[in-house]
Amino acid sequence: MENNVDIQTKQVVKQFDNKEKFTVKTQGSWQKRNAEFIRYQEEIDNIVVNVTVKIESSGVKIIRKGEINMNLHFVEGADTMTLYEINGGRIPLTVRTHSILHFVMDNGGKLKVHYDLIQDDEKMGTYQYEITYKEQS
Repeated sequence: MENNVDIQTKQVVKQFDNKEKFTVKTQGSWQKRNAEFIRYQEEIDNIVVNVTVKIESSGVKIIRKGEINMNLHFVEGADTMTLYEINGGRIPLTVRTHSILHFVMDNGGKLKVHYDLIQDDEKMGTYQYEITYKEQS
């Protein structure tokens, strides 16, 4: 079953002494099967990227496809590997997940992920990703 949902994402990026916040309101779809799938489009520097958030008991994946390709796999308390692909270049990154919080309601939910991205043993930054999704009435 697929439902249309209103979506709000909040992202906090801390890199060195710099902290930026991004908030986006959009619409997308929410599907519940053996996992939950939330799909929406995100615009980054005038580039539209298709985003799929997959939530399952073993972890969370955020898959971005378009001019930017990235498959972030979050497992609480563990490190996973990903490739960040842009303009034909690939950058291997380590994803260090600090926490995953998922609140579920009948008509939607909220997911919060707190993680670091590491390239060549150097921490690129600390990130917080939050998505709130609610069925359209």
